Amino acid sequence: MLFVALALPSLAGAATPARIVYGSLVRRGPVTELRFAVRGRAPRLALSAHGAELWIDLADTRVDIPPRPFFGRESAPVAMVRAMNRGAAGSRIVVEVSGKADYAIARLPHEILLRLAPAGEVPNLAAPILLRGDNQAVARRRTAAPLVRASRPAARAARVGQRPAAEISSADPAFVRPPAPELWRAPLGGNPLVMIDPGHGGYDPGAHSASGIDEKTLALEIARRVKSALEARGVRAELTRTGDYFVSLPERTRLANQAHAKLFVSIHLNSSPDTATSGLEVFYLNNTTDRATIRLARMENQGVADGYGPVTDAGLNYILADLRQNYKATESAALARMIDAETVADLNQNLGINVHALGARKGPFYVLVGANMPAVLVECGFLTNPAEAAELASARYQQILAEGIAGAIVHFLSADAAVGNL
Repeated sequence: MLFVALALPSLAGAATPARIVYGSLVRRGPVTELRFAVRGRAPRLALSAHGAELWIDLADTRVDIPPRPFFGRESAPVAMVRAMNRGAAGSRIVVEVSGKADYAIARLPHEILLRLAPAGEVPNLAAPILLRGDNQAVARRRTAAPLVRASRPAARAARVGQRPAAEISSADPAFVRPPAPELWRAPLGGNPLVMIDPGHGGYDPGAHSASGIDEKTLALEIARRVKSALEARGVRAELTRTGDYFVSLPERTRLANQAHAKLFVSIHLNSSPDTATSGLEVFYLNNTTDRATIRLARMENQGVADGYGPVTDAGLNYILADLRQNYKATESAALARMIDAETVADLNQNLGINVHALGARKGPFYVLVGANMPAVLVECGFLTNPAEAAELASARYQQILAEGIAGAIVHFLSADAAVGNL
């Protein structure tokens, strides 16, 4: 493991409300982790990708670390890190990446944390850094959990300048898991509304488990839990259906549009000819040549009457050619990645199991067509897998699943975290 740390003395009398006073670079296996400690509460992130660079823009913030903080000590996939003050515009941290890479970033109460890894090498890259509570001690302990579990506790660096508390592995005997914190409430403006869409309903049961559980029943129960979990976090939420009745696919997004919803999240359960297949995957609207996704979309698109005509690949491709959807594609993909990463992390951590993160994927789903906001479809698990179907039927599993989805939505809305790839 490689560890690089730096800090500069703080400047007396600084007028800015927040300052970056410390930076560290840690390498664990394929993962490179960057931490930037903030004196004062960490500012809201404005993250953007520019070719092979990630730009982290911080309003009303000054950087008190060198312009090339890790010069000569960068570790792949991090090729270069630059920090700069931009006057009234605040400051910017630029992370240049070599090769294809996945990233996960989060704003913690007094720290900005960025993890990078070669594309596809580390599942659930965001898992340890997606914050659940606003308690600083809890935040430090939770973010210290190792991304790649080692055979011995993570090495600890000497204290330098403003360095945060020493990292402690959850495998370390000194590690004490904190009690569950109070739910973190979203610092959101405008009182945004999230439309939660329980899939299927009425005469359309959706998929079935071998034990006789219908997709429509589980989708409604999980959706209700997601709604409650969002409301507990200070986010308004509504359901497209509240009981066992049929709602056409076009009507679902029409309801979201009429309510001026900020996000549209459709809840479903998956199925596969291979009963061993399991895991969670999240889709956003786009065309694909993946056969398994096309098969799934055909199943989910049944009963599309009242708006778009018969279910045909040609008709769907015509709809997908509508450029109104393009401006939401990037946001929808980001939301899908966030839900996939955080929900699987929550299930694995709280239940001690290994749920497969099947990723954020594009797919031709009618229920997402016509939404005037970022829209995703969450396939919460496979009813055709007997073991996973039994888990999905349990209240505890449903609740943790719903908490993960809700937490990811809040992080997306508040821009406190993001996942993606370069």
